[in-house]
Amino acid sequence: MKKTSAYRLSLIIMTVLLIMWGTIMTIVLIITRNSSAQEVESRYEGIILHANEKIRGVLSDVYVAAINNVSLIENDLDSPDKLQKHLEKMVRLNNYMSSCRLIFEPDFYPERGHYFEIYAWRDSTGTIRSKQMNEQHPDYLTHSWLQASLDNQKGDWTPPYIDRAASQQLTTTYLTPIHNQLGRQAGLLGADVSLEWLRQRHKRIDQQNHERFEKGFKEQSYSFIIDNDGTYLIHPDESRVLKKTFQEVAASTPDPADDNLAHLMMDRQSGSGLTNNNGVSSVLFYSYVKYADWTVVIAVPEAIINHQGNMLGTIIMAVMLFGLVIIFLLSRTLIKNIDKLRNTSAQKAAIEQELKIASHIQQQMLPKKYPPYPDRSDIDIFGEIVTAKEVGGDLYDFLLNDEKLFFCIGDVSGKGVPASLMMAEAISLFRCEAMLHSSPQTIVKRMNKTLCESNDSFMFVTLFLGVLDLQTGQLTYTNAGHEPPLLVRSLARFIYVDNNVPLGLRPDWEYTEQQVLMDNNEILLLYTDGYTEAETANHEHFGRERIRNRSNRLADLHLDARQFAHQHYETAQSFVGDTPQSDDISLLAIRFMGQSAANTYRRSLTLSNDFEEVMELTDFVKTICQDHHLDDTTTSFTTLAVEEAVVNVMKYAYPDRQPSHILLQVEADEHTLTFTLRDKGMPFDATLVEEVDVEQQAEQRIEGGLGIHLMRHYMDHISYERKGDENVLVMQKQL
Repeated sequence: MKKTSAYRLSLIIMTVLLIMWGTIMTIVLIITRNSSAQEVESRYEGIILHANEKIRGVLSDVYVAAINNVSLIENDLDSPDKLQKHLEKMVRLNNYMSSCRLIFEPDFYPERGHYFEIYAWRDSTGTIRSKQMNEQHPDYLTHSWLQASLDNQKGDWTPPYIDRAASQQLTTTYLTPIHNQLGRQAGLLGADVSLEWLRQRHKRIDQQNHERFEKGFKEQSYSFIIDNDGTYLIHPDESRVLKKTFQEVAASTPDPADDNLAHLMMDRQSGSGLTNNNGVSSVLFYSYVKYADWTVVIAVPEAIINHQGNMLGTIIMAVMLFGLVIIFLLSRTLIKNIDKLRNTSAQKAAIEQELKIASHIQQQMLPKKYPPYPDRSDIDIFGEIVTAKEVGGDLYDFLLNDEKLFFCIGDVSGKGVPASLMMAEAISLFRCEAMLHSSPQTIVKRMNKTLCESNDSFMFVTLFLGVLDLQTGQLTYTNAGHEPPLLVRSLARFIYVDNNVPLGLRPDWEYTEQQVLMDNNEILLLYTDGYTEAETANHEHFGRERIRNRSNRLADLHLDARQFAHQHYETAQSFVGDTPQSDDISLLAIRFMGQSAANTYRRSLTLSNDFEEVMELTDFVKTICQDHHLDDTTTSFTTLAVEEAVVNVMKYAYPDRQPSHILLQVEADEHTLTFTLRDKGMPFDATLVEEVDVEQQAEQRIEGGLGIHLMRHYMDHISYERKGDENVLVMQKQL
């Protein structure tokens, strides 16, 4: 009788296993195929992103070379022969600049003819050549964009065209206006980039893809580039170049997906999409190239993308089938252990009850009373943790000591009871050290050393720890591998954080300390990666950009800290919908109301030492000038002086281009606008550089001298000092 019952129970289990096996196999195959496809897609996405960056880098180098030579050319407009030497030097010093030209307004040099142009180029042997042309030049003023550039009086890149004057190759040109001493437009300076290098590069990359990843496939990938109107600029079929558009090719197919992709590309978007490419189901990966106004595309047959996933799925299916047979053989033996299973279930219920108690204890450790300081009007705080399981590893805490707000937020690696124990230890260490030390660097260093000594489980804690001076608004902070917080006022921006290691890993790690000023009514939003990595059923993460966009929309609503945090959490919930929460989500919002005088004006901006961030700097300084009602001329001069100061820091304080950051602080009263520039690069005192002769030839001036001249000329006072390992440059403008 026992055997019969065991046999029947085995059959029931086997039936259930078969159903489960079929379900699991379906899920595994889908996940495996999608995961492998994502890996392959990431490879091709990386290829077009690298091509995108290469194009932007080349165009940026040529653009900078053109802009840097405008003033030299304008100073020598009285001598066409000197101008010719400038063009030759520009081509010689820039490998990607195939040629350059000066196109003058009609009758600017009457003795040289009605139309006059100076042209320099690099021939096939690498020799730099030049010539002067007049009415006989066949390409002169034949392009509509050339006349438009003359009329617009601002620099821009031209659409690609065939250079008939020299290279006979597909070329794009950066055109920028030049003016004489009276401010009258004299003509255009054009810096040319031949696209032959780009064609060869795409040809080489396609060949490498075929040899490394696509052997044995009948259909293979290929890449191409289109202009902002869809015109082919680079394509394996050269009969399409400058003669057909992507929209025309898409319209010739019955697949509407092609037309939708064409619309997205013309809308300057980046992404990917499935299409039928000449009868082959393929995925198009496309990336919009900023500044050039092009789109880089690579077409990959779907068979290549799914090949690896199909192979892995077959292997997994065979392994799971083998495992199913083993399970069937073991099932009758396992049935005998039902009593043991019952005991295990009872133990599990007891553990769950203990976890509930542990969760209650853990929640009691966190701040619960809000507002925490009802008698203070200078600070508003709210924090919240929503755990994914009974107990979690997220933490936050804050306390007041000596008119300073000490606060932290962190995330323990792992889940469950071990993470909760380490979370409790981290909070206890924070409270003890914050009562003894005022430096975030010191507090974090001591916490790290203690956690490393007792970290037998090799867990770690990411942590952001800040100290806010409630009298000045000075925020001093140390980051240990945590997410960068947001500062929110009229706009939201992430503050720059150094990439220190998390706590508990390296006891000898030297943590860094950084500073930023908080203005009145500014909110600091801190969060854990459970917020950024909140995902939908399609595994789409919420991400930092959505956090910033949401903060921008909330900025003008004048919410208190509790409302601000709740709005963010509700946004994340709305994003994921019914998808179960996979990680703890913690939010800490701190609004600083301030105690500074009403007439004190303060702003700050943190930049990485990257020339591409100069554009953000320009917008920031212009906004400061507008706030103080400066006229357009003073605004332009002030912006130029600050830009030159920052660029000098990037060039000379960080000659090896090592990653770091530059802090620009702005203060103003009714008389003076003060810009303070702080960096930790090599010492460089711009005030000691001798005044340059602006009439002197550019090659005879000291490097950087012209920028320092502009700083002195447009600012009313400049001072410099070296404070410890930090350069501090102060520039003042009288209002």
